[in-house]
Amino acid sequence: MAWHKLALGVMLSAAANGQQANLEQILQQLNQLQRDNQRLNQEIDNLRQQVLDLKAAKPAVPLEEKLDVVGQQVQDLASSKVEAAEHFPLTLSGLVLMNTYYYAGHTGGADLPLVSIPGAPKPAGGGTFRNTELAFLYSGPKDLWGAQLSGRLQLDFFGGSLNIQNHLARIRTADVSLDWGARSLTFAVAKPILSPRDPDSLSQLGIPLLANSGNLWLWQPQIRYEERFKFTESTGLRARLGVYQTAETPASVPIGTKLSPSRAAFQGRFELFHNTRSGRRFELAPGFHLSRSRVSGVEVPSYAASVDWLVPLAPRLDWTGFAFTGENLTGLGIAGLHQAFIIRQGSAFPVRGKGGWTQMTLHAAPRLDLNLIAGLQDDVNRDLPDNGIARNFSYAANLRFHLAPNVLLGPEIMQIRTTYRQSGIQLMNRYDLALGYLF
Repeated sequence: MAWHKLALGVMLSAAANGQQANLEQILQQLNQLQRDNQRLNQEIDNLRQQVLDLKAAKPAVPLEEKLDVVGQQVQDLASSKVEAAEHFPLTLSGLVLMNTYYYAGHTGGADLPLVSIPGAPKPAGGGTFRNTELAFLYSGPKDLWGAQLSGRLQLDFFGGSLNIQNHLARIRTADVSLDWGARSLTFAVAKPILSPRDPDSLSQLGIPLLANSGNLWLWQPQIRYEERFKFTESTGLRARLGVYQTAETPASVPIGTKLSPSRAAFQGRFELFHNTRSGRRFELAPGFHLSRSRVSGVEVPSYAASVDWLVPLAPRLDWTGFAFTGENLTGLGIAGLHQAFIIRQGSAFPVRGKGGWTQMTLHAAPRLDLNLIAGLQDDVNRDLPDNGIARNFSYAANLRFHLAPNVLLGPEIMQIRTTYRQSGIQLMNRYDLALGYLF
């Protein structure tokens, strides 16, 4: 019995000692928390004092000034964002372009001479922002017959005249395209399907360089279908067929003659391409045009066969160009010659001709390109009126220098040599300096 009492006493004594140890540990933790709390309170008081000192040193910004700052921030955000009403992605880009120019020789007093005109020389000079361009790029989801909807609208200010108060905005090019993986259907205002390339120039954008000298350029409504074929990873074919609306009104016809203002033309282009291992591209594309003009109830055939190319001749040298032969082609962009067909003894005869342009581009430095360009329109003399234009030959040289990634400088010199059947050769020189800002 004594043994049991001794064991019970030992157990009670151990329990009492354990409770005492736990109590002391809890008291120590409470003391530590109290010290931490006091330190945090002191830090908060110090921060409050620093804030009060700053307010005393710098007076409060007036409410009106705060509102002005907020308003400016809102305007900045609004100017940097373009949102379509239907919430489709929309991108704004463009080129603010200033051109200074001087024309010398037989300009004929034209705002933009494309041929040399017989008569007294009429030099002219000045500056303009008419070549400034704005472009809207838009795209939609793949929800229309499984196609990606995309498009582009490009405007410039070349409408009107050189009068600074008469620079009118106009649609330059536009397109809406349905794109599947290997095919596209496009509704557009663009160059003739057989002639998509242009020579490089910053001085002549309102009407592309070498218009009337081998560049079939006229932007007109069209619908086209394209199929893309891949033969290898680097080689393929782009086949494009479509209907292009010609512009017949620039043709020269006698007063009282009835002329259909536009006609449908069937056109095509087949581009063979190859991407080299160095990242360069080779392209060769034959094309065709078929149409018929209608004048005084008589149809006059219009056709062309063409080829255009892009050839990388050397690591820093590219050769591009376009060549064609055909008849009655004023409706595609050689309107300045007014030589589509000739009416003799009540019958209309098409004017036959050939032409084209070529360009050599030297990539002299990462920010500097040198372009040497020439173009020719050569019509058959016996198809022309007495003092018709037998040849219109133009050649030019220009630089494109990137002063900064989005700032361009482009000096250019050009001569137009127009040969008339009776008046002979007439010359016109043009000197231009362009400064542009890309955005």
